[in-house]
Amino acid sequence: MKKIAKQRLKGVYFYSVIVWLVYMFVTDQVGTYKTEYNGLGFSIPTIGDFLPDTILVVLFLGLFYIFVVLPLMASIQWFFLRVADVQKASWREILEVFMKQNYVRYFLASLLITIFTFLWSLLFIVPGIIKSFSYSQAFRLMRDNPDLTPLDAINLSRKLMDGRKTDLFMLQLSFIVWFIIPLVLLIAAVITENILLTRATDIVFFVVLIFVGPYFHTTNAVFYVEEIRERSEPLKL
Repeated sequence: MKKIAKQRLKGVYFYSVIVWLVYMFVTDQVGTYKTEYNGLGFSIPTIGDFLPDTILVVLFLGLFYIFVVLPLMASIQWFFLRVADVQKASWREILEVFMKQNYVRYFLASLLITIFTFLWSLLFIVPGIIKSFSYSQAFRLMRDNPDLTPLDAINLSRKLMDGRKTDLFMLQLSFIVWFIIPLVLLIAAVITENILLTRATDIVFFVVLIFVGPYFHTTNAVFYVEEIRERSEPLKL
């Protein structure tokens, strides 16, 4: 599947990196990335950095996360699903989730998935992780089947992922090899207490995250195409 993902990304990889980077910024996944050495600084600001630190801003950011960031989880999957399907992928795909006929469905689906995963995580972190894999195909199923309600899509994803969660987990786990160098640098920085090495580790980790992101998401989309869409039985709710 990773080999297929590489093939699908040919010709659109750097465009995908730009879309992924913008998505990371809007959803605040980059965090407040700052590093400095000998007066030379490097930083990647987030949306919150441009706003004053007040209660109203905190409230605004909370509402922004609920009503904008959560639905965007679906749109980024759409984008890379088009890449996996060898269709022309456009950044406009990210905005389609906010169209009138899409927004309510995908907002409710993202909210339900977040709530269900959180509730399972209250039992222990492992059940929450397992359920996140169970619900992982809901947005793609809704994309392929516009008549599916949010709850039906979640239940269908759970059903189709029975017996496949471990496969997806191992597939995603294989990407850890890309982070071996940052991890080695981090261990060396901790042992030596070298500030320069610590800053270099931060930068290397962030760069790897940017450039591996599209590959990771396209591979997940290929998993859906190969294991869920193509090999599953006819839809039965």
